[in-house]
Amino acid sequence: MKKLLFGTTSMVAAGMLAGGAVAADKIQLGVGGYFQAFFAVGDEDDGDGEGAAGRRDHGLFREAEIIFNGKTTLDNGIEVGVQVQLEAETCTDQIDESFIYFEGGFGRINIGQENSGPYLQHRGVSSVADGLNSPNFRFYAAPAGAGVTTTSTPPNQTSDSEKITYFTPRLFGVQVSASYTPDRCEERSQSTGSGSCGGTYSGFQSEENAGQQSEVIEVGANYIQTFNDISVALSASYGEADREGPDTATSDDLEEYAFGGELGYAGFTLGAAYRNNNNGLDDDGDRDDYAISLTYTTGPWGASVMYVMTEQEVTGGDEDEFSGFEVAGSYNLGPGITLAGGVQFVEIEDAAGVDAQENEAVIGYIGTKISF
Repeated sequence: MKKLLFGTTSMVAAGMLAGGAVAADKIQLGVGGYFQAFFAVGDEDDGDGEGAAGRRDHGLFREAEIIFNGKTTLDNGIEVGVQVQLEAETCTDQIDESFIYFEGGFGRINIGQENSGPYLQHRGVSSVADGLNSPNFRFYAAPAGAGVTTTSTPPNQTSDSEKITYFTPRLFGVQVSASYTPDRCEERSQSTGSGSCGGTYSGFQSEENAGQQSEVIEVGANYIQTFNDISVALSASYGEADREGPDTATSDDLEEYAFGGELGYAGFTLGAAYRNNNNGLDDDGDRDDYAISLTYTTGPWGASVMYVMTEQEVTGGDEDEFSGFEVAGSYNLGPGITLAGGVQFVEIEDAAGVDAQENEAVIGYIGTKISF
């Protein structure tokens, strides 16, 4: 599979070089981004020895990025662009994503710290407010030691690790993607194993970071089409990685697959998604994520309902479980400015029934989402 990906990339690169490749204008950066802020209140299992013990019952939450974009078109028609996403607060990952791309009749190539093709192509559930499938906010407590505390259906083996991704042109509604990631780690942190990437200037990475998943190949496809007043969007993906040794009795190469779809008509959109990840474990390690949602928009108003569930296998064949239900609403105050809020009902269950690793919560939140 790696040889096929490298060969395809080489042919695309050769096509890009054909003809005069002179830019009419140098790339100029523009500024955009978003800011999301919510005030939330909650009722959780916060007694002594319970999963939310000692937690305040209200708080302020925010997520924001400044996004720099730029592009130009060469004389041969190829578009060349760049994007850098700057976190709007000091954190361990000050630059979220940064990558360049080349796009033309051959398709598109992304190079750098960007999510994989299957992640970007994924279709599934949505919320008019935050959503229990969102990576931005978690209002409820995630108890220490709990086996699973969120639902996440998009394929995400490599997150923002350095990679190269190729997208085919879209034909008859179908587009295919393939991503290659040498090391499943991002700058000075990594998802699995010891050691660190060491940053861009550290040279080739070690092949013997015990437990790290590397040489990741991810392939995906989606289908997007409209039939009269009905819109259809479907996606599917598969990814695999090689685990760096030494092997253990329970270790395995990482595998992940995901499916999703959306059906829209007259302001309604029904979405559903599923993901399976073996977590790099041979036995008792599979994680299954399920989600379904229904949204409705009319004029400036929007409403949505969402149900999510995750099952995580543990030793002995039992499962830790997470489930959640959300009802949300929104109102568009103006271009790029939305008032939104919702109520979430969450339950975290531990297979062994340990109170400190469980939680039940009812969360209410309201705030704004601004894009610029």
